[in-house]
Amino acid sequence: MVRWLSSALLAVASTLLFTPVVQAADLESVLAGQANLTTFRGLVKNHTDIFANLPQGITIAAPNDNAFMKLGNWETYNESMVVATLKYHILKQTIDMPSIKKGDSIWASTSLTDEKFSTVTGGQRLILTKQPGGEVVFTSGFATRGTVLVEDLKFDNGLVQVIDSVMRVPETLDSTARSAYHDLTAFVGALYATDLMSELARQKDVTIFAPRNAAFQQLAGTFENMDKEKLKRILRYHIVPGNLTHVWELKNASSLASADNGNKLTITRHTNYIFVNAAEIIQADILISNGLVHMIDNVLSPDLSDSRPDVTLTTAQPPVFTPTGATATGTTVPTPFASNLPCTVSCPVTQPTAAPTATGAGGDGQGAKSSNAGVAPARCTGLAGAGVGIGLAVGAMMAVL
Repeated sequence: MVRWLSSALLAVASTLLFTPVVQAADLESVLAGQANLTTFRGLVKNHTDIFANLPQGITIAAPNDNAFMKLGNWETYNESMVVATLKYHILKQTIDMPSIKKGDSIWASTSLTDEKFSTVTGGQRLILTKQPGGEVVFTSGFATRGTVLVEDLKFDNGLVQVIDSVMRVPETLDSTARSAYHDLTAFVGALYATDLMSELARQKDVTIFAPRNAAFQQLAGTFENMDKEKLKRILRYHIVPGNLTHVWELKNASSLASADNGNKLTITRHTNYIFVNAAEIIQADILISNGLVHMIDNVLSPDLSDSRPDVTLTTAQPPVFTPTGATATGTTVPTPFASNLPCTVSCPVTQPTAAPTATGAGGDGQGAKSSNAGVAPARCTGLAGAGVGIGLAVGAMMAVL
């Protein structure tokens, strides 16, 4: 018995002595093992203040060389923008790609916490979604998307995911509407018309239900002579301050407190459709510097907060406001409030317009001169949204992208 025990102990000791110890790889070694990460490796080496003391349990989205070539003008970024972009590629949790189910998304916080670029609590977000084919796509500001090409490279502090696009730091609502989501220009113009843009810019973790241009066109006559304070109240009803709510967090029969003195917005989910009051969400999770935007197909009324969708309809929900004039008949009408957008480079502003259908569907808001709802004409500022709050410098720097 003693002889057997001694032999067993010797065998264990021999195994421990001669079994090689697997060392975790440092970030540089992992990046060097990929032939197409030359640019990103250089940025990591030149920014040891960011990458030398990384916390444990993180995920790094590493754009490949083709991603930087596709971007085309990385050299135009000033140093603060470079730093912000790099931090935006560091996720605060370890996310392995097989853990994401097909069709699901993850709303991941990043290391970008500088309030000059983001006022989202815990760090600006990236969205990770697994497509039906199994590939994982990162989504960032301006609907920039990057597909994961090489998954789950392990290093000392977590995982590296190699992606095919540089993720764009989200910008202000103004910049986002002008550059990427032209169908939101009427809503942005209305915010300027009522002097609410600066109020919105100060909000943190904001969720905005922004009507598309066609929704305002359908009600152009209704808004034509509306009192400014009444319009201001309507716009505030579309804003939920301090409550960043991703689309999959919008539960059926739940409610959100709007900036209109907490007046409630109610969510209805029916099959694959999501409604806020009686307006359908037609595009969700548009990332901006201080929160996110859900684009909706109708203008909401704070005086009709009990409105709900007729889910039996096979066409779009009718507006809760009574249309006046010919704007609901499919006649081409100017886009309301577009002339209130401040000039960005030169005056006069090119005013957007679109031709709505009988159900209010319109184009992307590009075209001829627009109408106003009895408010001041365009103001030439020389910079989009100059003086209206956080993130303005970002919009100016990124305008060339």
